[in-house]
Amino acid sequence: MKIIRASVYLSGALVSSAAVAADLPSAKGPPIAPPPAAFSWQGGYVGVYAGALLGDGSFTFLRQAPQRGAALVGGGAIGYNLQWTPTVVLGVEADFGYRGPIQSEAVSRTYPGATDAGILGTFRARAGYAFTPRWLVYGTAGLAYGTDFAPRSFTASLPLTFGRGSTGTTVRPGWTAGGGVEYAWSDRISVKVEYLYAWLADSGVGYSTNFGVASANVSSAGHIVRGGLNYRFTTGGTGTSLVK
Repeated sequence: MKIIRASVYLSGALVSSAAVAADLPSAKGPPIAPPPAAFSWQGGYVGVYAGALLGDGSFTFLRQAPQRGAALVGGGAIGYNLQWTPTVVLGVEADFGYRGPIQSEAVSRTYPGATDAGILGTFRARAGYAFTPRWLVYGTAGLAYGTDFAPRSFTASLPLTFGRGSTGTTVRPGWTAGGGVEYAWSDRISVKVEYLYAWLADSGVGYSTNFGVASANVSSAGHIVRGGLNYRFTTGGTGTSLVK
């Protein structure tokens, strides 16, 4: 009988302890939020850019005259980045824009005039290294196209010749290479500074002169320094690297 009474007493004590424990506040803390996703460069983007071009071409009529004047450049770009690893970013980018008039140098008794304004665009591959999650340094190379650097007119001595363009400008193919640094200001916005060297195929340009129609050779090339602003279609934390 004593054993039965002890069992009943013990059962009641356990039930009472459980009820009291249920009324006590939980010792558990709030659930821990998952860490934010790591920033990723992966995704498409559009952007704008502006800068300057320093001519590195030449105009040749009997003698060669360098075309080293500066011109404004500006336009728009579209591209896509692939986060290959946490530090390696691959991509493609195409841009199209305006190139201002370029003034030639007067040397060797040949005096080319300024060029007309024209277009300048590229289609390039990019390969970058993210030395921090939001800082990217990259190299780039690919195709270029643009209006040749043909002067509107020229003057030459020995013999004294005055010429004015009669065939106009043409769009020439070429190549470009360079590099830059890009910083992700936010998950959507990034800013960059970029250098490119662009070369376009030589062109023969006709001029009406005081001796009749004459032909000159135009070599079109230049150094480009520009800054850009990109808007990314995907936020920085949604991409993942392909190689772990």
